[in-house]
Amino acid sequence: MPLGRVIARRIVKLTRSRAPTPTGQGLGETLFFTFPAAGRGRSNTGFLHPEHFGLPFDGDEGWFEIEKVSAKPWPYWRVARRVEPPENLPSQG
Repeated sequence: MPLGRVIARRIVKLTRSRAPTPTGQGLGETLFFTFPAAGRGRSNTGFLHPEHFGLPFDGDEGWFEIEKVSAKPWPYWRVARRVEPPENLPSQG
């Protein structure tokens, strides 16, 4: 994993996006992970490449601390560690 200076940290719920399998059965290869992002620009979704994940994880969703790393040619997000869901989540209903 490339090294770089950490410029931001967040606790987010990552969601795995998989490729479909040729038969339509089973689990396909992980394409990327997404997370809610509120920043400049039009996208409200952040993306994390599987090579920057670095932890064993079999589920499709989970809570993680992620770090934004300053790197060339552009910054990227990487997983720092798995965490428990925040207690102050807004109720859904």
